[in-house]
Amino acid sequence: MEENRYSRQLYCTAGFRQAALSSVAVLIAGMGGLGSSASTALTAAGLGTLIICDHDTIALSNLNRQYLYRETDIGKKKVIVAAKRLKAINGEPQIIALDGQLNEQLPAASIKPDLILDCLDNLQARIELIAYASKNCIPLVHAAVDGFMGQLSVFYPGKSACPVCSLSSIIDQNETPIPSLGACVTVMAGLQATEAVKFFTNSGELCINKFLSFDGLSGSFETMSFEKDPNCIACSG
Repeated sequence: MEENRYSRQLYCTAGFRQAALSSVAVLIAGMGGLGSSASTALTAAGLGTLIICDHDTIALSNLNRQYLYRETDIGKKKVIVAAKRLKAINGEPQIIALDGQLNEQLPAASIKPDLILDCLDNLQARIELIAYASKNCIPLVHAAVDGFMGQLSVFYPGKSACPVCSLSSIIDQNETPIPSLGACVTVMAGLQATEAVKFFTNSGELCINKFLSFDGLSGSFETMSFEKDPNCIACSG
């Protein structure tokens, strides 16, 4: 069964082992556009456990980019609907739904994640999440989208700078409403899921100490290096 379901990804790199994915847990913080697409990709890839966390309900304005949800789901809790849809995609991974504010739910989580995906949409929540990752030594994959633009970075506590170390470059998504093109959100969520798979299978080079920026208007990618801020409000402790 495993050979049939995952056989195509086993050829991605030499030494790629499905066991490296099926034995790990990933926390997806935020089940909006990024979280919906990234969780779908990781569920299909056969990760062992997905911990999905969000406090919000589904609204009509979500549906242009949050592909796990339908018009008939409007008003329902995102994590409840998402957990059901993800299990329908692949029944093998364990899906743990945390319904509530992130800072209230994380201490009560029964499983400590091996990796965190930052799929949040505001800076303060992101700072709290990175502080949690830093304190508990959990690597984190950050992504954010603003219209046609997106960015990605990987934070390795104790070894690298976090995304907030370079506040001049991070996308601060406090604006309401946040410009979000579904196709660009999917691009960045796919990159997040790719970094997660690379992390667990020890494949390629992770996006550490740099931002990978995507410009959908020009169809281009660029990278920008940055250094750790010893006084960072998120990861300095």
